[in-house]
Amino acid sequence: MAIVDGFMGANIATKIVFFLILLAVVVNWIAFCTTSWYVGEEYIGLWRTCRNKSCSVMNDGNPDDDINAVQAFAIFGFMALNVGFLLINLYMFSSSCKGNIEAGIGAAITLFLSAACWLIAVAIFGAKQDDLPGRFGYSYALAVCALILALIGGFFMLIGGRGNIGVSLK
Repeated sequence: MAIVDGFMGANIATKIVFFLILLAVVVNWIAFCTTSWYVGEEYIGLWRTCRNKSCSVMNDGNPDDDINAVQAFAIFGFMALNVGFLLINLYMFSSSCKGNIEAGIGAAITLFLSAACWLIAVAIFGAKQDDLPGRFGYSYALAVCALILALIGGFFMLIGGRGNIGVSLK
């Protein structure tokens, strides 16, 4: 029952972060993989554009620096959020990292990095699509949710990631 003991032994801020970042990771994966960042005459995602049930690869032979920047920052945000979740799991459940201040602060830093990268990605994408007819899709909204959850999780991890330091009454 090491998982249950690890979860029960964590402070309340770390438990909140665990569930926030678990939700953020799910949202992160959906936003990263789907083609509904922008919906108009076609469905535009990070990697593909779909029209009339046929999809083509984004930038198929035509390099676009804005889309390349969005893709790059989305990759960094995606990876940083996954690494942050891994560090939170190590912080809570691994015997060698349990309550380790460095693991907690490392998780907070990677969550802040993820939020910053996702912010840059959605800002560039939003500015590029601003003058097109249509609307932002659910994938774009989920990317914004992922960055907000990562930011909140980073702040909570700074609060709760200082280790499980307590006073023993023995």
